[in-house]
Amino acid sequence: MNYFNTLSQEQRLAQLGKFRLLGGEAVGGKSNSGIEKLRGMKIVIVGCGAQGLNQGLNMRDSGLDVSYAMRQSAITERRESWRNASGHGFAIGTYEQLIPQADLVLNLTPDKQHSAVVAELMPLMKQGAVLCYAHGFNIVEEGMQIRQDITVIMLAPKGPGSEVREEYRRGSGVPTLLAVHPENDPQGAGLEIAKACAVALGAHRAGIMESSFVAEVKSDLLGEQTIICGILQTGCLLFFERMVQQGIKPAYAAALMQHGWAAITEGIKRGGITYMMEQLSEPARIMAFEKAAELKQLMVPLFQKHMDDILSGDFSTEMMKDWENGDKQLLQWRAAIGETGFEKAAASTEHISEHECYNKGILMVALLKAGAELTFETLTAAGLAAESAYYDAVYEVPLVARLIARKKLHEMGKVISDTAEYGCHLFTQRCIPLLQDFMQQVDTDLIGGGLSAAAEQQAVNKARLNAVNESIRSHPIEQIGRQMRQQTAAMLRPAT
Repeated sequence: MNYFNTLSQEQRLAQLGKFRLLGGEAVGGKSNSGIEKLRGMKIVIVGCGAQGLNQGLNMRDSGLDVSYAMRQSAITERRESWRNASGHGFAIGTYEQLIPQADLVLNLTPDKQHSAVVAELMPLMKQGAVLCYAHGFNIVEEGMQIRQDITVIMLAPKGPGSEVREEYRRGSGVPTLLAVHPENDPQGAGLEIAKACAVALGAHRAGIMESSFVAEVKSDLLGEQTIICGILQTGCLLFFERMVQQGIKPAYAAALMQHGWAAITEGIKRGGITYMMEQLSEPARIMAFEKAAELKQLMVPLFQKHMDDILSGDFSTEMMKDWENGDKQLLQWRAAIGETGFEKAAASTEHISEHECYNKGILMVALLKAGAELTFETLTAAGLAAESAYYDAVYEVPLVARLIARKKLHEMGKVISDTAEYGCHLFTQRCIPLLQDFMQQVDTDLIGGGLSAAAEQQAVNKARLNAVNESIRSHPIEQIGRQMRQQTAAMLRPAT
């Protein structure tokens, strides 16, 4: 049974709105003492894909005892999970060998496998052990009930597994959401263990957010369907096709899409929508602002449809039916993406500077502004805390854009979860027809060519420009964004 649908309206709102930013001394992060709660624990990870491997590497590099449990068939057949773990020197054993001794079990298998995996693990787990999820879908949407003596926590990095590792290696981290399932905290130790796990991943350097299983699931589903994955994929397909129609060479159009998102979204991460918009010339900024307003008006019903389906559980129900049907719909969508002009086009090898990405990607900026603001507005209207909505609407986008920069949409689909990929394709299928008429009015000045020299030099109405700038800065996502970035920066400053 869907856990969220069993809650009263008061309980739903309380869990949706739960948020607290932790970091610095609050988690012992500056001296790395925050992981002491895990010292001496036997940590066993189940699942060695992108999240499983990279979280394990970070934890081991933080000085913890990490091993991997797998079914005997995965070991015997030397499947990819076995190759990942063994190739990095981890101890490997069967469920029966490792789970009974584990103090902390991290379930990092794909969402669709959670019910079967957890049902298999629970009888083997010792009394008082801890079970950790990276995504609460199994608890919230599938209604999995865990043995009462087991503490159930969640550690959800706001980025793909590859970026969790790369940020750690750079001496930074990926903001991470943690939660304790209220029905499974028998010793009252869940929060401290979850905080220690977050420090072991390096999350204290970027931001640790205490939330709930419900808030993580509902906000994550909308974020990945819309701004994080869906908007980027939709933009790639629509903008590429329009540029080619307008006479731009396919190789350049593909390269601008492939690398432009990564360059532009770094601006959002660095200083929010305000900073991103300020990278445009004054004439281009006004154009992007106006086009973003048009795009928002067109997409509002679509965003609301996705949020309604997520809150009601209809989205999860339909996706789980596809799981039972062998992922038929997901595989059809995935194959169709591979046949698009964008995916088939060879990207240009010429370097495209950040400046050029902005100058020739005015419509990209507009779509990102529209998507981020709509995601934030939709989440907060549903009861999510503004701070939580900010992370889902802004922070993770450049991490996913980097995946597209590597190997286009194929790489994004390969690294993100199947749940995220399903939702992303669903959004794209609905959004492309919605924007078709709009795209027919788009010329190369907005995408692919940039404004002419004469247009760039034309004086703008200063009153209009001031109004545009004020509107950008005063949006609630920018107000909370400035606050969140200041708090995160304060975490990283040395104690005085």
